[in-house]
Amino acid sequence: MMHSLTEIENEILSLSPEEREHVALTAWASLDNGPSLDPEGIDIALRRDSDIESGNAETISHAEFVKLTNDEK
Repeated sequence: MMHSLTEIENEILSLSPEEREHVALTAWASLDNGPSLDPEGIDIALRRDSDIESGNAETISHAEFVKLTNDEK
C-alpha cells in the first residue's frame, strides 16, 4: 500500500519523541553522499537546544529576528 508523503509525515509525527528520533536518524543515515555534516555546527546546535529547553537562553520570534537582522544592513 502506497502512502502519500503527508500521510507518512502524519504517522511519523504521531510517534513518541524517541521513535521520531530513531526514524530521523535512520533516514539521515540512508542518504548516500548526502550533505556533509558539520560536527562543530551540530555540537553548537545541540548546546543551544539544551540551553533553550532548560530556560538558560532567551528566545526571540521569527519576526523579531528578521527585524534585528534587517536593521543591521
